[in-house]
Amino acid sequence: MEYTTAELMITLLAKEIKDKDKVLQGLYSPMPMIACLLAKHFHAPNMVYLNTADVVDPFPTEVPFSTAGPKLQENCVAYIPLVEVFDLAQKGELDLIFLGAAQVDMFGNTNLSVIGDFKTPKVRLPGGAASAYLCAFMDTVIWVPRHNPKVFVEKVNFITGQGYINGWDTRERIGIPKGGPRKVITNLCVMDFEPKTKRMRLVSVHPGVSAEDVINNTGFELIMPEKVKESPTPSIEELEFIRSIDPNNVRELEFK
Repeated sequence: MEYTTAELMITLLAKEIKDKDKVLQGLYSPMPMIACLLAKHFHAPNMVYLNTADVVDPFPTEVPFSTAGPKLQENCVAYIPLVEVFDLAQKGELDLIFLGAAQVDMFGNTNLSVIGDFKTPKVRLPGGAASAYLCAFMDTVIWVPRHNPKVFVEKVNFITGQGYINGWDTRERIGIPKGGPRKVITNLCVMDFEPKTKRMRLVSVHPGVSAEDVINNTGFELIMPEKVKESPTPSIEELEFIRSIDPNNVRELEFK
């Protein structure tokens, strides 16, 4: 079956969720929202899925356009205010959050605050919505629907969500011993972070994409593996599930 870039990214995001993980899906996260439901349906039935609709483990008949919409309360097992979710993160009870960004640098720091100088910005962005708080306690998977040099910059204009800061052991030295970015999944590729330097490293390219395409669309030097793999594609069963739960193509919103 043919698939869209959104469908490919959803399945790759879902693969980052392990069984028994406790996962938080934030605001304006259509692809992670569907990825959580996909993971729970297929390979991670015992994961705990929390969202900004204030519920635990919902199973909606179809996903809503808003990632905080009441549809996301259908068939849930419990209601939990978002403030309680932040407490769970601080107690080390949450494992993973998905994080979007307007800028990402080589150490996985993300910017959702300003483009340009903080006091006189060219663009004022919507802000982090507690991402700085959560990034101190949880693993993050960053997703980017438009991989280009304006997004992947050598140094973000403002650190909204802390990655590995300046690389190496910076997080540990400033008192952030837990969490950190695990993967970056874009419309072109999958990347992770080299364990010692904490610099971004290419893992795989999507079908039809070359390593050179990724290099040309990244504003800093990536660490390159000896052999660049091809990203795994969605199965027929995964595509059927995604399309059944998302008949309105909410998954494509970030590409419009």
